[in-house]
Amino acid sequence: MSTQIRLWKITDKGFDVLDRGSVEREKKLHDWLEEDISLISDDLLVIGREVQTDFNKSIDLLCLNRDGDVVIIELKRDRAPRDVLAQILEYASWVDDLPSDKILEIADEYLQKKGTDLEEAFREKFDDELPESLNSSHKMLIVASELDAQTERVLNYLSKRDIDINAVTFSYFRDGENEYLARAVLIPESMKPNPEKPKSWTYELLQEQIDDMSKEILKKRISQILEFAREKNIFAESLSRDPQFYLKSIDGKVLAVYFSGRLYAHFGSKEVRKYPSDEVRRRFVEDLKRLNLLPQDINPDEVKSGKYLERKLDDLSEEEFTELLKILERTLISK
Repeated sequence: MSTQIRLWKITDKGFDVLDRGSVEREKKLHDWLEEDISLISDDLLVIGREVQTDFNKSIDLLCLNRDGDVVIIELKRDRAPRDVLAQILEYASWVDDLPSDKILEIADEYLQKKGTDLEEAFREKFDDELPESLNSSHKMLIVASELDAQTERVLNYLSKRDIDINAVTFSYFRDGENEYLARAVLIPESMKPNPEKPKSWTYELLQEQIDDMSKEILKKRISQILEFAREKNIFAESLSRDPQFYLKSIDGKVLAVYFSGRLYAHFGSKEVRKYPSDEVRRRFVEDLKRLNLLPQDINPDEVKSGKYLERKLDDLSEEEFTELLKILERTLISK
């Protein structure tokens, strides 16, 4: 049965029903949710608005929860129920294939416009460090002013079959100059399935993944840097859905290596403790600039955590890749 919310004002003479207005001006509701996502849940951090997919369509809001799971939020607008369901399922099929580095890229592009980055925003929101594993599972959430019985029935059907989909309805009321917003969640949190736990990528598991890689130059580079890290005792496992690993210093992880060939270096102002000295950290940044892996005008003190390097492993020449290994050895291994 479709849920309808009514609101009464208690007076000395009894109860007055408040007039229900419209929140069907979706942009207004869209803006409210982006500004304060706690209207839906305190367990969400917005990491993108109008996020473009590979299907040339855009997700209204993209969020992370404290576990690092992606939450897709789609506003119903004036579309037919089956169109909304088809749209959010299509978005989920795209999100399902997103590796951690792409999530970070989307989030940092959005959050940097607000003067922060994902690691800092996550820490401020949840008072915890960003999980190593991002997008181990994903959730879908439809937002509407009301739902018809058919849509509710389909959503409940999907949820019972372990598809993590839900809906939130908002009702808008006026009482003179006062405005109110009421929220109802279709499916109780207790009905939702527990997400699959991320995998700890050991050296042996990584080797198996390398053996299955088809792109020869990337396969060779990933294997070389993995062997280098293990031989120099600077290898660190990653807890994630997708295969990746870290190169560490004596006091923390400095470089993330993704099997897509992307690299993420932690060299910002909050990462100083990971280096033997601030001089070593600054020299590392200059070395990366020299290989055109970082912008020439970047100031490490203006970066809070780190950055994705501008070239992938398979974009480097043999000479550049050899030089990168020398830089890493010089930076991470105590003499």
